[in-house]
Amino acid sequence: MSQVTKITVWVPDLKALNEVLSAAKVQTDCGSHKRDSDGSFMVTLYGPSAEAQKIAALSYRTELDDSFGHLLEQAHDQVSKTDRFKGGKVKPEGLGVKR
Repeated sequence: MSQVTKITVWVPDLKALNEVLSAAKVQTDCGSHKRDSDGSFMVTLYGPSAEAQKIAALSYRTELDDSFGHLLEQAHDQVSKTDRFKGGKVKPEGLGVKR
C-alpha cells in the first residue's frame, strides 16, 4: 500500500478528464467530483507513482501526495485482527431495532 499516490488534478471539462484518465492507469475516487471556484473540476485519483508522473506531465494543474500509501498502512494497522464471528459459527447481530 505504500506505493499508492493520491493525485488531485483540476480539469476544465469532460474532454480534459477523458484525456487525463486515458493517459495513465489510475483509480478514481468514489463520489462526484467537486467544482473549484474558477469553474474547473477537482478530481481525486489513486495510483502508482509512475502513473502519477504521467498525469503530472500533462498541461493540467496537479498535486501529488506520495505519502498517501503510508497513511493507508497506518489506518490498516488500527483495524482489529480478531475473528468476531469465530469462523462463521457466530451470526452477526445488529445494533438497531427491527420494526
